[in-house]
Amino acid sequence: MKRYTLLILLFFAATGWTFAQNTAEACDVWFEQANTAYNSGNYDTAAMMYENILAMDMESASVYYNLGNAYYKMHNYPLAIYYYEKALKLDPSNDDAQTNLGIANLAIVDKIEPMPQPFYVKWWRSARAWLSGNQWAWCSIVFFALLLAALFMFLRSRRIGVRKLGFFMGLVFLMVFAVSFVFSAQLKHAAITQDQAIIMSPTVTVKSSPSEASVDLFVLHEGSKVSVLEQSNGWNKVRIANGSLGWLPEASMRSF
Repeated sequence: MKRYTLLILLFFAATGWTFAQNTAEACDVWFEQANTAYNSGNYDTAAMMYENILAMDMESASVYYNLGNAYYKMHNYPLAIYYYEKALKLDPSNDDAQTNLGIANLAIVDKIEPMPQPFYVKWWRSARAWLSGNQWAWCSIVFFALLLAALFMFLRSRRIGVRKLGFFMGLVFLMVFAVSFVFSAQLKHAAITQDQAIIMSPTVTVKSSPSEASVDLFVLHEGSKVSVLEQSNGWNKVRIANGSLGWLPEASMRSF
């Protein structure tokens, strides 16, 4: 009985691996076809193919970025901004996505001045954006291995100079490992947390509470980015870049 169970498990494992491989190969073909369609000016066809890849749970920063470009060419600026933001959430080091996001933001109505940030917050976010979350994770593994090597050098060497070198190198590797690990964890958390959104309705009024009968506060237009703070009965409490708060219908936005 155990033998048959093992054979069944091996069969399903092989079938699952084959299916995953075929799916990845199909997505690679769609990606190339989508790129060809985009380069030929068939932006709607390209967008449809990129969407098909995402529907297969094969997301990547490059697919989101190319999809943003397709929607920008179709003058659908809210969706272009949305997909550029999705690309940057997976890979904040994508300079092309950052540049194109800035260009797309010039095409929308709302020009919201962000609140000033302390210099250390700007420095931290700028440093974190040097690499993607996966790249920071690999860096943390490499520096942890170097930390172990420095620790081995410190503990095993009989020469004072080598022990001192191992000690100070260990301190450096420990600090770099800690920073890269924190960067990786923060980017991973940001990638799986849908706490931001892009307004998709042409015009929407921000309310003082989650009710149509509440006081009107201000108006937002499609393409504006908001942070989602709270949800209640089909309404989202949001904050915009200048710090203003209010409530919006959940249906008026697309979270990421």
